[in-house]
Amino acid sequence: MKKVLLLIRDIIEKYIPVFSFILMFVTFVLQVFFRYIIRHPLTWSMEVIVVGFVWTVVLGACYTMRQRSHVKFTLIYDRLPPIPAAVIRMAGNIIIVVTFVSLVFATYKYSLFISFQKTAVFRISYTFIFMPFVYFLCSIVGYTLSEIIEDLKVVSGKITDSNDHKAAGALK
Repeated sequence: MKKVLLLIRDIIEKYIPVFSFILMFVTFVLQVFFRYIIRHPLTWSMEVIVVGFVWTVVLGACYTMRQRSHVKFTLIYDRLPPIPAAVIRMAGNIIIVVTFVSLVFATYKYSLFISFQKTAVFRISYTFIFMPFVYFLCSIVGYTLSEIIEDLKVVSGKITDSNDHKAAGALK
């Protein structure tokens, strides 16, 4: 069961963003070709590009959080000793978790509510387009909770330093 869930996670966080980016890029090239070379613009291309962009960004951000390669502003955090750094990172991550958890239910409800609206060309329900944001919120909460747990271990003395704080120290 765990392998199946990890495969589903990989499909959502790796393969769907790659596919949506490729689809978006090919559609963009077709759009430019048809508009400026053939002089007959495509009506559906903008819709595909916008949906592809949304899915690429939202689901790709989940993967970067998993890899811990998301952009972080750690100028002060990197200069502190391990325990104060863990406390500061934990406080920031708790704010993120509380905020995102508070958004999950409202976003899910809105995604279902918006189902009556459809895209102009393909008539795709906006629920289908916005539902990845619910996954994004849940995913970021999960990955951030793992960082909070790591910081709790640092504060309690079970480990000496968090992985990203150690890595930042190595860069100095």
